[in-house]
Amino acid sequence: MNQKKNSGWESVGNILRRVAQELLKLFYPPRCPICERVLGPGEGRVCPECARRLPYIREPLCKRCGKPLRIREQEYCLDCQRQTHEFVCGRAVFLYEKALRRSVQRMKFQNHREYLDFYAEELTMRGAGYLRSWKPETILPVPVNRRKRRERGFDQSVLLARKVSRLTGIPVEERALVRSRYTLPQKELDARERRQNLKGAFTLRDASGLREPILLVDDIYTTGATMDAVCRELKRNGFTRIYFLVLCAGKGK
Repeated sequence: MNQKKNSGWESVGNILRRVAQELLKLFYPPRCPICERVLGPGEGRVCPECARRLPYIREPLCKRCGKPLRIREQEYCLDCQRQTHEFVCGRAVFLYEKALRRSVQRMKFQNHREYLDFYAEELTMRGAGYLRSWKPETILPVPVNRRKRRERGFDQSVLLARKVSRLTGIPVEERALVRSRYTLPQKELDARERRQNLKGAFTLRDASGLREPILLVDDIYTTGATMDAVCRELKRNGFTRIYFLVLCAGKGK
């Protein structure tokens, strides 16, 4: 009897959730995360016009960081030629340019968290082959510091990693790694200054839930300074098989 009653309440709860979702769509219709146009029925996460122009990263790629290369005969981008990175390998889905750049900036600075569903789906779909090859056991978001989290009201990497975890079934450890001090914006610094800026910026607070290989998830990859700083902290705690999957990357050379 109790089982039937519980089942009945669950059914009512599911119906109410669906009704709430439809009402939410009515008052706040979904918009394309690229151009912000209101999406029609059956248009999915992004409008057809923007879907045709999405700046996917394609071969040839840097074998280490996954940035696109101009010359097919190259194996590594200039950043990866100049320095030895701490991670094993990494990949990005999109070029960080034009409309995609504006989309990410709106998500982060205008609180468009709804874009993260589209971002997570693209990460898991376009990165599926790499995930099968790397076989990560843990997803670890690259956290922002507390000051930025308070300003924005959320940590986009944590939310993105949580959604990727749901889509892939790979467990996420969102509290294991913290950004232990405030750092200057990386875009204002050169390569040497970026590395110095991030020295000691991350602390592995709790390693008990981490299993290798580890997959780092973030929104943007540029020179790799942030990923290297995280990897150094992980390696200091005995973890060495570290990969990354990010939404966007700058152009390689």
